[in-house]
This record gives sequence, C-alpha cells and structure tokens, in this order.
Amino acid sequence: MEYRRLQRSKGGSFLLSLPKEWVLKNGLQGGSVIQLIEGEGGALTIRLGGEAEPERGATAVIRDPKGLERQIRACYLMGADTIVVDLGMRMTPATREEIRAAIHKLIGLEIVEETSSGMTIQCLLQPSSMPVKSTLRRAYTLAANMHKEAEQALINGDLELAESVSRRDDEVDRLYFLLVRQLRLALRNAPIAEKIGVKPAECLELRMAAKYIENIADYSEAVATSVGKIDRRELDRETLDALSSLSALAYSLHEEAAQALFKQDIEITERVMARGKDLPEKLLAVNELLVDKQSRIAALLDSVALYFYQIGGHGVDMAELVSGTAL
Repeated sequence: MEYRRLQRSKGGSFLLSLPKEWVLKNGLQGGSVIQLIEGEGGALTIRLGGEAEPERGATAVIRDPKGLERQIRACYLMGADTIVVDLGMRMTPATREEIRAAIHKLIGLEIVEETSSGMTIQCLLQPSSMPVKSTLRRAYTLAANMHKEAEQALINGDLELAESVSRRDDEVDRLYFLLVRQLRLALRNAPIAEKIGVKPAECLELRMAAKYIENIADYSEAVATSVGKIDRRELDRETLDALSSLSALAYSLHEEAAQALFKQDIEITERVMARGKDLPEKLLAVNELLVDKQSRIAALLDSVALYFYQIGGHGVDMAELVSGTAL
C-alpha cells in the first residue's frame, strides 16, 4: 500500500500524482485520458482509457466426460465467456445432446465451433445488456404467475394449466443462473457492477432474493405436478377452500415482499413479517381436515399444503432481506 499527499493549486483545485512506474507500464503519457469512478465508502477507481473496454471473461476447459451439464453450468456461473469441451476422444451423439441440453438451460450460450472430439461454447451476452434488478423482476413475475396458476390448476383440476406451469420452471431457472453469473461478475469487477446497476454491498442480498424466487417457482411446479396425481372424487370443497386460503396468504406475502424489496420499503417489510405469523395456523387448518381421509390422498394434500407454506415462508425471507439492509 502506498500513501500520497494531496496538493492544492493556486486556482483552488486538488492534484494527486500517479506512480511513475504504473504510468509507464500502462503506456500513458501527458494528455492521456483516464476514467475516475466513485465507489462506496469513499473508494475511487482509476480506469484506463476514455471508453470502457468490453468485458472479457476467462476461458474454461472441460476434459472430464462425467457430469458435463454440471461442469458447463459451473463454468458459466463463474463468469467464463468461453467454455471449451475437449474430451480427447470422439464424442458420441448422446454426449453432444447432453452438451446442447446443458447450454439450452443457460442464457447467452451458443456453440461456435464443433469438432469430432470437442465443442467451443461462447457466451454472447454482455453483462451490461441485462441489468440485474430488471432480470430479478422478470424472474419474480414468472414465479408469482406460476404460483397463482398452480393454485388454479389444483382447485379446478386443470391438467393443461398444470403442465403449462411445470414448463415455465425451466425459464425461471435460466434467469436464476444468469443472475448468479451477473452478481459474481459484479463482485469481482466494479465497472461491471456499475453497468448492471448494482452496488457490491447489494450483491449478497440480491443473490439470496434470487434463490428465494427460484424456490417459489420450484414449489409452484411441485404443486402443479401433484394435480395429475389427485383423484378429484376424493376432494371436498372444505379442504379445497382451506388449501386456497393458505395459498392466498402465501401469495400475498411474497407479492408484498417483492414490492418491499424493489422499493426498499421497511413499512411493507414489517407488515409482511407480522402477517407471516399466520402461516402455521393456516397449515394446521388444512392438516385437521386431512385426519379422516385415506392415507394416499391425505399424504398428497399434506405435501401440497407444505408447498404453499414454504412459498409463503420464502416471502417472509425476502422481507427479512429488506429489514436487514435497512438496519
């Protein structure tokens, strides 16, 4: 660490000399343009050039044929712009399909080169083209609609709507993986953080919010999957009403929590946390109606009730993020 003292000119401006070795190493001279970026806590970042250079991530190489989807996803989440799959042997059609299926689940990846033994995958998405908070809003809107329609499919026995909900879970997953990639890049690179509209201090809260939203989508998909397993003849209106009431509370909790998150509104947060205390009572009301039912239908409906309960719980979790940020 090096310390330098500010100097004040006769005109009243302040001057700070730069280390000569740093100036020469970066090819700068009198008249060169540099950028100054103000960060949190009084930090000041010096960036070369009058225009920002395009962000270029590292190249990752995969040589192990086992768990290709997991490996490709890990490289993507760590911010690699180029992923080279080089297995050192002729790839089977099944392996190629596995790779294509993996990149289909990740936004921005495209195969740019293909040989008998490998593929080169490029991330064509510039970080600055997908602001984090806009992506988070999109993911939440999808997850919230999945919850609402999963409940409708359950109440009405609508298998077509249930299948539609299940298909949308993949889209929420794609947005979630993109958010994790963006936030990791932002933590390592202040200029990228500035371009995608986040502060480094926000990254942890946004990462957790993204996970809660992804969980809401997962539980909604689980409710939708249960619809086809339930014999409608074993359902009664009282049980459906109790499940609907639990679901309605869960929906209102995460809806208000999302508003609190995007507005940073502590009053909404406190309201969500207070109403979240009603979730156990709503769950108990469903469980009491299942006591006299056959074990199979009782187990299915108990699982559905737990899914709604967990969805509401993640709404409370999101609200707590805002509460923690505001402290």
